[in-house]
Amino acid sequence: MRNRRKAKGQALVELGIIVALLITITIGAVEFGYAFLALHTVTQATAAGARAASVLQVGNRDACGRITDTSSIQALVLAQVGNVATVSGVQVQQVPAITGDGVLLPCSTAPNGLPKVQVTVQGTIPRIFGLLGSSPRNFTRTETFRDEGV
Repeated sequence: MRNRRKAKGQALVELGIIVALLITITIGAVEFGYAFLALHTVTQATAAGARAASVLQVGNRDACGRITDTSSIQALVLAQVGNVATVSGVQVQQVPAITGDGVLLPCSTAPNGLPKVQVTVQGTIPRIFGLLGSSPRNFTRTETFRDEGV
């Protein structure tokens, strides 16, 4: 009879260890899955922003084809990211840069004849459970498309 009591106590301790381990693994998998989903969403939003910037219409460009108004691109990226991540900045650049240090250069074409538009998105992804600390994960995503609007 005494051995059965020890066996029940031992089984209860083992059950507690296994349950704690399984819960930790499950929480870790959920945390990783959310981070993967959020980064995928941000990457897709960055690509959509670069695609939209590459065909930006004449109303948002000057006579040389330089992009003058990027607010529609920024709004598109922010709308596609939604509440999945916190976006701290959306930058739209033309590569090679057609502008100098704050001074607009005369109209020119890219050295290889293929101007490009580059969209960079920066921000943070919050942690769901905060197992490894409560600090959010930082990200930077960059996508480049050929500039069709020049």
